[in-house]
Amino acid sequence: MRDNTPPHRPVFEDGDDEILEEIELDANAAPPLDEEEDELEEVTLEQLEARLGIHDYGDDDMDEESIRDRERIANMKDEAVLTFRSHTAPVFACSLHPQYSWAVTGSEDDLAFVWDTSSGEVLYKITDHKDTVTEVHFSYDGAYLVTGDLAGEINVFKVSELREERPILTKVWEYSMSDMSWLFWHRGAHVLLSGSDSGEVYVWRIPSGDCKILAGQGARCESGELSGDGKKLLTAYMNGVVKLWDLKTCQVLMEVNEQHPMGFGEITHAVVACELDSPFYICAEGGGKLLFCTNSGPISVVQSEHGIECIAFAPASSDLKLFACGSLDGDISIWDYSKYTLRTVCENPVPNDGVLRLKWLNDNTILAATSNGNLNSFDARTGTLKFTLTGHFYHIYELAYKPMDNQLLSVSEDTTAKIFKVPPLGD
Repeated sequence: MRDNTPPHRPVFEDGDDEILEEIELDANAAPPLDEEEDELEEVTLEQLEARLGIHDYGDDDMDEESIRDRERIANMKDEAVLTFRSHTAPVFACSLHPQYSWAVTGSEDDLAFVWDTSSGEVLYKITDHKDTVTEVHFSYDGAYLVTGDLAGEINVFKVSELREERPILTKVWEYSMSDMSWLFWHRGAHVLLSGSDSGEVYVWRIPSGDCKILAGQGARCESGELSGDGKKLLTAYMNGVVKLWDLKTCQVLMEVNEQHPMGFGEITHAVVACELDSPFYICAEGGGKLLFCTNSGPISVVQSEHGIECIAFAPASSDLKLFACGSLDGDISIWDYSKYTLRTVCENPVPNDGVLRLKWLNDNTILAATSNGNLNSFDARTGTLKFTLTGHFYHIYELAYKPMDNQLLSVSEDTTAKIFKVPPLGD
């Protein structure tokens, strides 16, 4: 998912991580993974509609919304080059291997699959979870794969290549934490970071399992993201507190609480983002309030006209200092953070098509994944629509993008994962 070009083959040696060199706790090991070969039934459109409450009573008995939904699906063109159908429930998580043509997906069916993005062939089935798999990530170099579920069960697998570019996965570490809210790899080290419903943040070195814990707030840690230099972590909590942590010392470098004049107070949703090229941070809450911070503390606050579901900074290589906000009412706004002002609003082709995920495809192109299953791309400078990719019926929950292959992976409420080829982006 990173834009930097990886080496031709992953490096599987365990190097030292200078960023977190002082972790000093015991490791937890796990036995190798046993593979199963159970057959999975394909979910039909009728089963999916029944799950979502869209019952086929005949057009005379269906409400207007259900009729429009049925017509939308019937008229939809599937522009995906490949559809993966082995999951039997909504798919919430996905990742692309940085070197090989492998994807991993995680679902409400408690399963994760590693599969070939060229053929859709299942290469590995992970059956270790007993709850919805909400997090799946290859490490930055592809040497490890982590899967995590809602109950906080985390499994890490060593990834190596067998003949004919088929992976071997060997479980090297597992951990059971309280209910998990988020999980991701460090951008440049074999280090995992995870937030919990109880508010603690865990930082593990892999594969040893050495651990640091960043103290909780007595409230769910709703969001977390690494700083541009990879040495700090920005976190937001459901009680409205925002913190910037030093990962080496576990000390709080900056904190904004409910007593601060720019603080949030109690919130229902929060997302954070870190600018990669400078110590500049944004925290946004569901009601539309945007908090801008540096290492020294908050510097400005702005109120958006819309609630905020997701935010994303433009790439550090961009000449413009932009970030994008997406809302559940379908609004996509582009902001100039050098001036703390709104630059433009994107022309969403379907009114009220809620925005669930945002991803920058290049310096000036932003992609929005929506609740109707659309993938809409916009020119962030003007807000004009560049293209739309269709194929999913319902909510798209996660995206992964591999620029060197021009490949986009998306996963959805409709139980599928799809591979799209991204059209030429221009400048």
